[in-house]
Amino acid sequence: MGSPRPLPGGLRHGQRRRLPRPALYRGARLSTSGLVLLAPDLEPRIGDLRALHDPAARQGMPAHVTVLYPFMDPVDFGPTPRGRLADAVRGFPAFDLSFSRVGRFPEVLWIAPEPAEAILALVAAIVGAFPEFPPYGGQFETVIPHVTVAHGDGLDLGALEPELRRRLADPVIQRVDAVSLFTTVRRRWREVDRFLLA
Repeated sequence: MGSPRPLPGGLRHGQRRRLPRPALYRGARLSTSGLVLLAPDLEPRIGDLRALHDPAARQGMPAHVTVLYPFMDPVDFGPTPRGRLADAVRGFPAFDLSFSRVGRFPEVLWIAPEPAEAILALVAAIVGAFPEFPPYGGQFETVIPHVTVAHGDGLDLGALEPELRRRLADPVIQRVDAVSLFTTVRRRWREVDRFLLA
């Protein structure tokens, strides 16, 4: 086996990339955080739909698969929990996700990332490190990984679904190599940390 491929910016596998934190320490009140897998390769296909029909997109959250939400108050996310999270994800290799299958919950139109097993294993490892933060606050017995495209009362999801299926006739393949930490700053989502997979 060869040595691992080099990462951008001189990072080693398992290291965190600290990102700029605009407004985080300028008196802004932080209300919540979440851990996500970003899916930027989906944006050209669904960005306009999300901008119209997903409130999170209008608040700055890019296309993503949720790993753990809600997560801890960002004020409490110091060196010890950072280390726990880095340890939890360090053993997972980067992986590819395919996006082509469409699903629905009540009031939600979404895309299924496949294979879901890779995501669920990551969720289980992180929840094992942070059992005080169950997925979705423990509201649901089963976690179904998904990318939200439309969400809200009164949306005609039946009218949107055929268009979404058309756009995904050719699957989107996304390489996932990090778990991103997002927090809310003045009601806008911001990526503030990134934890690299192996």
